Formats: sequence, C-alpha cells, structure tokens
Amino acid sequence: MQEVLNNIFEPSGVNHVAAFTKLFCGLLALTVIINFRDQLAYYRSQPMNIYGKPIKLLRTISIPHPNEKWFIILGLMFLISLIVVVSGLYVKLFLAIALICYFFYFNPISTLAYIQRKTNLISFVLLILLVSPNSGTQLYAPGTEWELILVKLGLAQVYISAGIQKLKGSGWKWADGKALQSSLMNNFLWSDSKSGSWLAKQNGLCVFFSAVTLLFELTFAIIIFVPWLTGIYVITALSFHAVILITMRINYLKYILPVYMVFVTDVLFWLMK
Repeated sequence: MQEVLNNIFEPSGVNHVAAFTKLFCGLLALTVIINFRDQLAYYRSQPMNIYGKPIKLLRTISIPHPNEKWFIILGLMFLISLIVVVSGLYVKLFLAIALICYFFYFNPISTLAYIQRKTNLISFVLLILLVSPNSGTQLYAPGTEWELILVKLGLAQVYISAGIQKLKGSGWKWADGKALQSSLMNNFLWSDSKSGSWLAKQNGLCVFFSAVTLLFELTFAIIIFVPWLTGIYVITALSFHAVILITMRINYLKYILPVYMVFVTDVLFWLMK
C-alpha cells in the first residue's frame, strides 16, 4: 500500500504519464485507421433509423448529428490530433481537439457492436491526460503517478460495474454457469459461433468460467493496492476478452487495448530500472 501511495502527487523519477500518452494515442490512432472504413460504412447505413437517437451525453446533453462530410472530417481531425500528440507537439491543444472530436465522431456510430459502450474509457483517459501537468513534458522529466492510477481505476470501474450487473440480475447464482450457458446459446442464434455452442454444452467449464469471471470483475481494483497482482489480473482480463471474441464474436479488445497501455508503460519502466 505504501508503495502505491509514494510519489502519487509529488513529481519524482521518470515521466510515466508522457510515455503512456504516446503509447495510448499511438495505438488508438492505429485502431481508428484500421477501422475507419468499416465505421464509415456503418454511419452510411443510418443506424439511427433502426436504433433511434444515441444516448445523450451525461443523459442531458444532445450531441449534434454530423452529416457524412463532417463525420469524415471529424474522424480525420481525431486521427490527426492523436498523431500530433504522439509527436510531442502542442500536446495539450491536440488532446483537447481529440477529446472534442471523440464525442462528435463516435456518437453517431455508438450502436456499432465493437463500439457500443466499449469506447467510453477513451474520453475519460483523454480528459485525464489533458489536465495532467506531465502528459506534454519530456519522458525523463520528473513525473507524478496519480494519472495512471486514475486510468487503472477507470478500468476497474468497467469490470466492477459489469460484475454488479450480473449480481443484480441473478445474484450469486450467476456463478453456477447457467446464466453463461444461456448467454452463449442466445448469442449463437445470431452469431452462429460453433465454439460458443460447444462451450455452452460443457457444464463444468461454464461453472469455472462463471466463477472466475465474477471474482475477476468484482476484485479488479485490488491491483491498485496490491501491485504485484497486476500481471495476474491483466493476463486474466486479456484471456477473458479473447474467449468472448472466440465464443461470442464480441470484440471488446479494439478500443480497450489502448487503455491497457497503462500496464505496458509500467513494464517498460520496470525493465529500464
């Protein structure tokens, strides 16, 4: 615990935040490039006609719906801003531009399967980096660590809320495997995932995965207080998302991997010691 609390607010050592800023924005930019054509095609399908208007920001603020020309411009502005941040030029200005463009670009396509609720952390991380005094400074300048702890808490919140939702729906009985089997079979009806159908028939594996999932989701925040458990939880999390992708064809990894660069940052500076 003392190790975690040391130097959270007082600058010391090397600048982990600047390194994370470059890794996060770089991988996020690459993800946008890879998926831009698919996201534009989804925009052109006019999902609002099927799913209705996107959810309001903070449940109160309606975000204007851009036409196709502005959707492309906003996407390019978002991408260029991330690339400029990686270059180290005018970091604060382009973090602010990226944060603004995020809402206008992703809002019209928020119902796309691999975006739906899965990009929420991006705006949170961009805001942290924007207010951080260290995101735009040199890598070997003294830096604080509260920013990275907030990012990890953001990740923990995602998993904890998922665990709580399971408990609200089924209680601790969710760990008996039946809820997972039901989800896998319901998913099979539209995804035709043979691996998902096979897993749903394995009672023992479903009980195991259900129990591990609940334990993992509800206790993820422990890595903040017991850092040596981080590796175990990160491997479990990535395996968890990989299994979901294989069995249910739901891809959480596309836009959550850039946030996981917070752990890559820790490893890189640990190796440099």
